[in-house]
Amino acid sequence: GAAVRLAQSTRPAMLPFITRRRYASAIDSISPERQQEIVSAIRAYQKDNMAVPWIDMIRRFRISQVDMEQALAADDARVQKRAEQSIHVTQMAGRTYDEQRGRCDWESIARDMNVSLIECLRLFDSSVSTVPVRSLPNITDWSAEDISTLKSAVSEKFGVITADEWRLIGVYMNIEQSDCFMAHNICTLSRMTPDMYKAITRHKNNGLQWKDIFELYPILNSVSVLRDAYHRFKERDDSEPKTLRLKWSDADTCLLKELVQTYDKPGNRREFLTRAQTAFPSRSQTSILDKSRRIISKPQVITNDAMDRVNKLVGAYGKDWARIGQEIDVTPLRAQRIWTLHQERQKVTLTWTENELDILRKCIHDGVGMAEASRLIGTKTRLG
Repeated sequence: GAAVRLAQSTRPAMLPFITRRRYASAIDSISPERQQEIVSAIRAYQKDNMAVPWIDMIRRFRISQVDMEQALAADDARVQKRAEQSIHVTQMAGRTYDEQRGRCDWESIARDMNVSLIECLRLFDSSVSTVPVRSLPNITDWSAEDISTLKSAVSEKFGVITADEWRLIGVYMNIEQSDCFMAHNICTLSRMTPDMYKAITRHKNNGLQWKDIFELYPILNSVSVLRDAYHRFKERDDSEPKTLRLKWSDADTCLLKELVQTYDKPGNRREFLTRAQTAFPSRSQTSILDKSRRIISKPQVITNDAMDRVNKLVGAYGKDWARIGQEIDVTPLRAQRIWTLHQERQKVTLTWTENELDILRKCIHDGVGMAEASRLIGTKTRLG
């Protein structure tokens, strides 16, 4: 009996030695993602002030306690190094802040720290920074330089934009995240806001030409786009107030569909508009044209199989959209769109962060559709 009790009492003490021999080389071959999973599991116990059940952890992850402790120590060192980098980046941001431009020199900070621009922005700690954040809630508050910088930052420095990337864009611009989102939304969708419409009207009444106004507000892509957006807003504001706008009923849609099929032919657009406005006297020409475009356009559904094929072809040929389009019998632009949608799907998450909820609230407030809201949030589909 004594011998049995002695053997049982030595088993727990021997277990780390046995597992260390059995899994001696496991930590060298384990992936960084798996190591992070191990560290996260240990941190969960430590957060609740609970003793780490090493034996259960050994059985679960198939590596020894010593190796897990080494992974934990390495993660502690990484966290400490990142905290020191964060302090350094935040201090450098204060030193490079330009009051006249209202921004920090993030490119030079990233070079000095020998990290990417995106990583540099992530290291910045706004809670302890002395840099004053700008608030530009109206598009007319934005300078031409700020608009140009925002456009280039979104198109060149960021890929598929998610809620976290919008936060980083706000850090880069040193402007409230929601204001950056609003300005980019206007530029992307060629929208005219009420304050922008009033400012342009004031300049027109003072005798300014469109090219001069565009230099003051280079918000949209060109002078012609700015002028067209202005006139669309004016027509809507004059002839179709929000309080009087009507939704298209099923009967009206059917009637318009018949008119489209009968009269909307090449070279016959004027007769089609005349008959349509006679049939719908309370609707503007813009409303009729928008509805007719939606009637004749055929939605093209992008399947999961198509996204998988394009993703494999990008791995084989790179971003040669013409060649990829030939492989799957679509246009180069369509092939690029399928790949972009695949990249967006890869970032879809189930939980909502506070940044994502802020963008969703902003979209609802501005009347942005669910498809566009999904694109702007970046990690959610239009169905949530």
